[in-house]
Amino acid sequence: MNAVLVAGCAVAGALAGAALDVVAARVPAAPAPGTGDEAVAPAVPLHDDPALAITGAPATDPGVRAVPEPGAGPGAGPARPGSGPPGPLELVGTAVVTAVLFGAAAARFGPVPELAAYCVLFAGLVGISVADLRVGLVPRTLLYPTLGLMTVALVAAAAVAGDWTPLVHAAIGGAGAFAVFFGLWWFVPRGIGFGDVRLAGLIGAGLGWLGLADVYVGFLSGFVVGALMGTLKMLAQGTGRKTRFPFAPALAVGAVIGVLWGGSLASYWILHT
Repeated sequence: MNAVLVAGCAVAGALAGAALDVVAARVPAAPAPGTGDEAVAPAVPLHDDPALAITGAPATDPGVRAVPEPGAGPGAGPARPGSGPPGPLELVGTAVVTAVLFGAAAARFGPVPELAAYCVLFAGLVGISVADLRVGLVPRTLLYPTLGLMTVALVAAAAVAGDWTPLVHAAIGGAGAFAVFFGLWWFVPRGIGFGDVRLAGLIGAGLGWLGLADVYVGFLSGFVVGALMGTLKMLAQGTGRKTRFPFAPALAVGAVIGVLWGGSLASYWILHT
């Protein structure tokens, strides 16, 4: 293990995490269910609401600051979560998490060109997860730059290695994940947001470079983590199957598991079945 590389990446991750937390804090809140925009087409969400839900019940997370709708008086309608400046603990926590992820990526890959791509991916996943936890959105302002920078880094890595096969696998993984999540969104529009569809394409591309088995492990882990998150929140709030929760952090955790340990977990599973 290159200790200097790991330490350098960890420092870069801490700086990136702090900056991303500030950017994520500027993401505007999602429209509340029952507003005029939603009433135009109630069967299809008009925003990137990544909350996993069975019904359109509004989120009631006590950790999210409620902001009333413009012009609404007391009892005029449901409040929606709002963004605000990050607190010191949140800022430090985001910086630490990103630093750990960058260091883990450096330990996993070493001094290879694709390390930059996975640092970009991890940074984007942290920012997207923070925004989703804060305001219930998978912001395109974070997702698209992450996808673009990661793609450039992977193309450069393929060019340096003179091997384009991993890039083809990345394209297959991204397109396949996007198609599967698009199908879920199309048939159960209130069960998954279109922001999750975009996020799945990003994660699928990142995992696909490593191998299709890594794609499987990453998304399976994400759904398991999501199920645990939903169950815990349901029990804590007592809201039953109407519970809404942000799904992007679960997908992000699954992606990290897939990147760091996907190959090992896939081999273990195959050898023990």
